[in-house]
This record gives sequence, C-alpha cells and structure tokens, in this order.
Amino acid sequence: MKYKALYVIIITLYYQATKAQQADTLRRHDLQAFTVNAAAPVVTMKTGKISLNIADSKIAAGGDALQVLTLAPGVVERGNGQYELYGKKVTVLVDGKDSRLSGDALKGWLSAMPAGSIERLELITNPSARYDAAGAAVINIITVKNKRYGLNGVLTAGTGMGRYGRYNGGLALNYRNEKMNVYGSYDYLYNKQYYDLCSDRYADNKTTIAQNSYETRVRYNHSFKGGIDFDVNKRSSAGIMFKGLLIYRDRVMDTRSEKEDALSVVATTGHLRVLNPAVNAWYKINLDTAGKQLTVNADYFNYNKAWKDDYTTTYFQTNNRTLQNPWLLRDNSPSDNTIQSLALDYSQPLQKGKLEAGVKTTATLTDNNVLWEQQTGKTWQIDSGKTNHFIYRENIHAGYLDYQRTIRQWELRAGLRAEYATMQGESVTMRQISKRSQFNIFPSFSLVYGQSGNHQYGFAYRKNIERFSFSIVNPFLTYVSQYFYYQGNPDIRPSIGHTFELSYTYRNELFATLSYQHYTQVLTDVYRKDTGNVVISTFANLKGAATASASLSWSKGLLGNKWQTTTAATLTYTSYAELNNAGAGVYASSANTFTLPGGFAGELSANWYSPVRWATYRMKARYTVNAGISKSILHKAGRLTFNVTDIFNTFNAAYDVASFGVIATHVDKIESHFIKLVFSYKFGNQQVKAAVNRKTGIEKELRRIGG
Repeated sequence: MKYKALYVIIITLYYQATKAQQADTLRRHDLQAFTVNAAAPVVTMKTGKISLNIADSKIAAGGDALQVLTLAPGVVERGNGQYELYGKKVTVLVDGKDSRLSGDALKGWLSAMPAGSIERLELITNPSARYDAAGAAVINIITVKNKRYGLNGVLTAGTGMGRYGRYNGGLALNYRNEKMNVYGSYDYLYNKQYYDLCSDRYADNKTTIAQNSYETRVRYNHSFKGGIDFDVNKRSSAGIMFKGLLIYRDRVMDTRSEKEDALSVVATTGHLRVLNPAVNAWYKINLDTAGKQLTVNADYFNYNKAWKDDYTTTYFQTNNRTLQNPWLLRDNSPSDNTIQSLALDYSQPLQKGKLEAGVKTTATLTDNNVLWEQQTGKTWQIDSGKTNHFIYRENIHAGYLDYQRTIRQWELRAGLRAEYATMQGESVTMRQISKRSQFNIFPSFSLVYGQSGNHQYGFAYRKNIERFSFSIVNPFLTYVSQYFYYQGNPDIRPSIGHTFELSYTYRNELFATLSYQHYTQVLTDVYRKDTGNVVISTFANLKGAATASASLSWSKGLLGNKWQTTTAATLTYTSYAELNNAGAGVYASSANTFTLPGGFAGELSANWYSPVRWATYRMKARYTVNAGISKSILHKAGRLTFNVTDIFNTFNAAYDVASFGVIATHVDKIESHFIKLVFSYKFGNQQVKAAVNRKTGIEKELRRIGG
C-alpha cells in the first residue's frame, strides 16, 4: 500500500498527457497513421572500446551515475568503490577527468551526479599512452553536450519511493550560434536511504562478537555546471567551464555489539558537507592545414569536506542492565584537497599514420585534520590516541609519445609514457615528515588485424600503476565501535601491473577477450587483530597477485530492431600471494530494450554474480533485476518514465573474511529497491550542430581523494 499514492500520480499524469495529445490532434484534424521507429543502437563495439548509450535508458532515469555503472556489461564492483571491467582494475573518468576519489567518497561523488546528465559510457579495455598510467582499463562517463543551434533546454522532474520518499529536478539551458556556445545546468536530488550491516566475528578464545549496524542517510545533492566555448578565429578555439557539487548528508546509526556476557550500543549522529568546485580552461589551435594540432588544458579541482560525528556508547550486561554511564565521543574531521594540472597535447600526421605527444604536470595537496574528543565529567578533552593532523603533497610530471598507423588490414598502435612522482607525508601531530620519489616508464602496444569488415582480431599489452587513495596514507583511526576501527597506513606503496589481452570482434555484435594480469605490491584491504577483541581494518601491500579472465559480450537487434539485447559474461580466476585463497568467479548481465507501439518503450535488465574469492574476501552469490517503461508525450518533446530498480530486493553483499587470524561473516544490505517516476521536456530549437570534442587536463589525479 505504500506505493498507492505514486501509482495514482502515474495514472493521472499519463491520462492527462494522453488527453492533451488527443485534443490537440483532433483540433488539427491530423488523423494520420503513426510509424514505429526502431530504437537507436544501445551498444557500439570495436576492438579495445565499447560505447553504451545511456541517454535513452529507462532504468537509469531519475537515478545517478553510481547506478549507471551497474548497466555496463562486464563492470563489477569488488567492494570499497573499486571497479573491474572484464576482470581488469579500472579508473572511472568523467569527460576524461578522473575524480581521484575512492571508496565511499567516490561512490558519494557518483551518487550526486544525475543520470539524466549522462549521454554514454565508454568502456576502454586498452587505453593508449595518452591516458595516465593508473588503471588497466578505463570507464569514461560522457556527459550530455547540447548540439543544437539557438536557445534550447531540458527540464526534468521526478519522484520516487523506497522505504522512504525521494525526488529530483533539474534545468539545463544552452545557446549556440556559429561561433559560440554558452551553457549552464542545475540539478537537485533528495534521497533518504537505509543501510543494514551485520557481522559475526570469531576471536581466538572462541568468543563470538555479533555486530549489527542500522543506519539511515539523508542526502541533499546540488550539482551545477556552466561555461562558454567560442571560436577565436578560423584556426583556433577556446573555452572555460565551471562545475561542481554541493552535498549535504545527515546520518543516524545504531551499532549493537554483543558477546556472551556483554552488550554495547553505539548511537551515532553525523553531518557531512562536501563542496566540490572545478574549473577547466582550454585552448586548441590548428597549426596548419595538414592536421597539426595543439591543445592546452588547465584544471583546478577542490574537494572540501566538513565531517562531524557524535558517538554515545552504552554498555549493558546480558540482562540489559546498564553497567556504567555512557561513553561520549565526538570527532570533527575537516578535509581540504586541491589538485592543479597543466597539460599540452600535440598531434600530427606522420608517415601515413598519426603521432601524438604531450606533457603534463599535476600538483596535489591534501590536508586532513582529524580531531577526536571524549567527555570527562562535563568537559571535553582531546583523545590523543585518535587525533591526527596529516598533510600529503604529491607532484607528478609526465610525458608521452603515441603512434598509430593502418597498413592494409593491420592497425598498429604503440606508446610510451614516463612519469616522475615526488611524495611527502607530514604528520603535524607527531612532527614527522616522510619523503620519497619514483620514476616509472609505462609502455603500451596494440595490434588489430581486420580479416574483413566483419572480423577483427587484436592483441594488446599495457603496463600500469595503481596508486593509493590519499586517505590511506594517513594513519588516523576511525571509530565504529569499541570492537572495530578503520586505520590508514603511511607505509603503503603503489602497485605495478602488467596486462596482456587477446580479443575478437564480430561486426557490432560480438566481443570476446582473453586476458592475463600480474601485479606486484598489490594494494589490499586487510583485517588485523589489535589488543583484546578489537579488529582494525586497514590496507597493506601483498607480494603479488595474478588474474586470468575470459569474457564474452553479445549485442543484437531482434524483431526488426524493436528488441535490442546486450548480454555479457565474464569468468575470472585470481590468486594472491601470501593468502593462498585462489578462486574462480562468474559475472553475467543482460540488458534489453524494447520499442513498443503508441510511443512506448521498455527496458529490462538483470545481473548475476557467482560466489567468488578475491584477496581476503569470499563473496557469496547475488543477483538483481531492474525494469523501466516510458511514453513519449507532448508531440515527442516530453517523456514520462517509470522504473523499478532491484525488483525483488535481492541485491546485497554477503561475504566471509579470513585475514591474518581474523575470521568473520558479513551481510551488508544497502537499500536498492526503488520505484521512480520521471518527467522530462525538451524545448527550443532542434537544429543540430557538431559538438566540440575536448577533454579536460585532470584525468587520473582526483580519484584518490577520500576513502
């Protein structure tokens, strides 16, 4: 019955929209028969790259970028905001820019980005040397770019419900003429969501500690963008873009920890505010008529976080009698992270091919000041065991060369990237400074043979680096309960990986790969025992790891392209040195879109994950099913979309942990069952002009902020 009001809204809106269309049709005596048009291709495949159309997705409507990632074939979240593509570790970019966020910060950043602002996903399995060396593969989220002349825009409004209500709205405006494009947008999303986290942990003395955390989070997400692109003259163009996020999040959580003779309850209330402004300025010039081109990008990115939590821990005996007065803790953890980047990219035709070269310098400063206090009597005193002020500086200077050429049926691409990085961590609290530097060369190579227009065979190699999140190097403690903490590791080192891949592509229908990856100094989250029954979750470098994977993606238009299906499956086998827990796993997904009579369109998708072992985790099987339907109205200028995510409410993370003497089982349920109704309306001139193709300069550095 909790959805009754929403169903009434759906029926009323549809009835009114249909009635208005019928009345207008009768007034114009336009009683011509309609024609059903086939849907546009959802997936475009070629060797090394898959493009997934998101703009018309019925399931994504009213959602966010985090949900959009689940629609991509071959994409799996391995936990803590770490994603894989066909078994490869990936970096998530937005318009070529990497947020350099990780963990909950990355997921929070993506959840604040409206799905309606996304045009498509690019799944790049073999990034060239132009991309930064981080990640064996790349997922690039391409946002919508208006291509129409004159003044036009898009208005969106939506509502939905899970256990709690949610709603969103936005407006995008664009003005374009022959020499200039001015644009701006604003989107708002309100969402309340629950988290239900359960675990059983086993101590050396056979004591079992059962812990259950139930949390509700309320988010108020504001996203905004504005900019101007213009032609300086016939040979050059320039532009500036400003965009950002303003996120408010309130949370209330109760964590109940129980063992044989004791019980404790931690009541947590918290407030988070994130301000994330970013500026990109660019200039592009064609140096001659032969194809020589120079592009300059300057970027500024700031991620400012204010985080406050209050903890009240109450201890009980098994008869629920309070043992002592509650223990009161609070933390105030402001964080300010700034990234500045300058990049020059040059390209020119060379010996019947194309040469690309560039240099880039990136300066990063993160300032985390974690202040913990505990109440003694009626006064608050600093908890020196948890308090830490940590400043981290990193500078990366890079240069690359990349050459591509087609010789008959062969396509060759070879690149070399060099990166020199200096790092300095300063614990202001402990008055300690650590410095180090490193120089790495990252070759990449791909060779594609086109037997005909239908068949392509490829081989690729790439060396890459996996850098740690900035928060990981800070040795601060994050309190969850008296039995469980999170802690950083200042001695962490980046991991170096080597990826080899064989691929086969048939038309725009079939994409198959066999790949092998080997990593040294593998970044892994581990669990260690502390004094008593306390467990600390932290990060460590394991000696090495290897992953072999096989994947198959099939995309086909059926029934005269009225039904388009994209089905993918990936088989992986991973082994970690020092852990002795190698294992195989399978991930399968199917996304289907349908063109229906009367202006209706539908979508149905499903994802299934087999049990799998990786690092310290043994994940259990899980699956989810999503569906959506839409109706074009108002002479196709408007659209109503209704969708249901995780229809059967089956999506959770159930896993076991075995790590350095810590044995535990977990079941984490984050609310995923929602119904949403979204209305969108396009207005203004519909004449199309080719869009400006450009990328910002920060491509990898931003993802490492947060944790």
